Amino acid sequence: MFEVGKVYRRRDLHEAYGGQQQGGISTPNRHPIILLITGETGGLYGYKDGWDEDGTFRYTGEGQLGDMQFVRGNAAIRDHGSNGKELHLFQQESRGLIQYRGQMACAGYDLVPDVPDREGSLRMAIVFRLISHPRDEVSALDEIDSPVDDHGQEVAPGWYWSAPLEEVRAAAMTAPTVGMAPVFARRNVYHRSKAVSVAVQRRADGRCEACGESAPFRTPDGRLYLEPHHTKRLSDGGPDNPKWVIAVCPICHRRAHYASDSMVFNESLKKILAKLES
Repeated sequence: MFEVGKVYRRRDLHEAYGGQQQGGISTPNRHPIILLITGETGGLYGYKDGWDEDGTFRYTGEGQLGDMQFVRGNAAIRDHGSNGKELHLFQQESRGLIQYRGQMACAGYDLVPDVPDREGSLRMAIVFRLISHPRDEVSALDEIDSPVDDHGQEVAPGWYWSAPLEEVRAAAMTAPTVGMAPVFARRNVYHRSKAVSVAVQRRADGRCEACGESAPFRTPDGRLYLEPHHTKRLSDGGPDNPKWVIAVCPICHRRAHYASDSMVFNESLKKILAKLES
């Protein structure tokens, strides 16, 4: 969708996708994306966005006066997964030009006191912890090293397949939390993503949720093979939530991406999901 490192005219992006043309958080109505623009102006108000050593990107929320609230753009970032929205981060280069830094996921957020607002009054600021989004929706999540739950406790890899499905779904639906140590917040995103991947495959119970045919083969560990497909994705990764992810056979998965009727087919998958998740 966007090329990492490429510089875009912000006006062109808004002409293509819509969304607010001012401010750092733009939420187009017609497309499942959120555009985040980071720059140097935050230094004027006592905060600075950027990468931390823990591997998370600190992104300060919006709101110029008083305590920041979870409304509009701030709520959109926190709830992007459950709302089926992708986060795309851009760096302000010069007036009207922004450089694409990559697709992100919200791992959590901090409430930071004593940050001056536009008038110099101290207030509470929302600082989001973002991580780079997993790119490979089929296999990358199988390589997670020591995922953790919301309490920072390690989750055994086999837990996703052996735990009650209700518990796995609950892990998949977990929202970003406040104040979690960044290293755990980062790993927790992968825990949720893995839970989504397994939850939808277990929901399908070995049968493609698109065509209804049985999975084409078994994996070395004996499980029937299906692939998670993000129905609201615009790029190489989509929002992680069972209501947007469907388990399909490889043929239906390729059809959803590459067939001449891929858009129509993908819309039909959304309707199937709506019934499955009702």
